[in-house]
Amino acid sequence: MLLGMASELALSALDAYIAVLSASADHTRQAEDRSRYRDHLANAARLFHLLHCGEMKALKDLVSVEQRSYGTGFLSGDEGAGAEAAFKAFADFVAGL
Repeated sequence: MLLGMASELALSALDAYIAVLSASADHTRQAEDRSRYRDHLANAARLFHLLHCGEMKALKDLVSVEQRSYGTGFLSGDEGAGAEAAFKAFADFVAGL
């Protein structure tokens, strides 16, 4: 259950992140990045579920896990930079909830 306008905006930011991840996964030329994109897309599905259910603590915990992952699992090229920027926008929004 989505709760209020803040959740709707967070959902919109998450949707934008998923769209960038999907496009980046489709366009990357780095074979080793493909599994990383799959992992991030799987976690994005989990993020959607937690947001949808209003489980804010679990949502923020998973955002923290993903932040650490981006810090250690660099994604290559413009695709990676775009995915990281889209995630940062979502994470920053979640931090304000």
